[in-house]
Amino acid sequence: MPANSALEKYIAYTEILKEKLDSYFKDQEEFLKCKAGCDICCTNSYYPVSQLEYEYIRIGLNQNFTDEEREELNKTAIKIIKNRRIFAKTNPNLLEYSYACPLLVNGYCGVYSYRALVCRSHGLIYKDVDKPNKNNAPHCMSLGLNYSDIYDEETKQFSEEKAKALGIKATPKIYDLSYSILIEDAGGLDFGDIRMLVEWIVMDIPNYEELLNEELPPAPATV
Repeated sequence: MPANSALEKYIAYTEILKEKLDSYFKDQEEFLKCKAGCDICCTNSYYPVSQLEYEYIRIGLNQNFTDEEREELNKTAIKIIKNRRIFAKTNPNLLEYSYACPLLVNGYCGVYSYRALVCRSHGLIYKDVDKPNKNNAPHCMSLGLNYSDIYDEETKQFSEEKAKALGIKATPKIYDLSYSILIEDAGGLDFGDIRMLVEWIVMDIPNYEELLNEELPPAPATV
């Protein structure tokens, strides 16, 4: 068990959260197509992660990644940050910059047991805390996966008729699972700074500032 008392409390919180989320996933299982090896939720986001969460992720990195894998992870993270800098020159809203999570290993999370809070609720519908009356469906719904069987593209609503035709008795539910709520529910824990996941990974590299100042190789020419 880590000596850091805040980290101990955070780990205990993730165990409580797991029980709650497991009940949500069980309740919504008729709508979900999540399975081992599906990484769609992990290929197109910016992954906000707090300092406290990353302390736990770091334990998973040290346990699960070889030195060679860690070196490749660092190279990938450096490249993502450099590409984000290029993106920022024409788009100041960095929340619109997305990337595939560098912790993916052959389609599986390399630190699954230690993963961040936002990763634990992937696949469910949740309320948008910044936009009243707006709900966020999982990205995979648009790809024909979670909840898509009962979603009507014309009305932009869930269809009771489609649910009845499929013999689905459950009701789609919307949960309070935004990142800010997940942190708030931790009961006053100090999560520290919040950054993009790759920033934390890069900051673990002793000479990261020097590496970030190196220019990216030119993109291959297209015909």
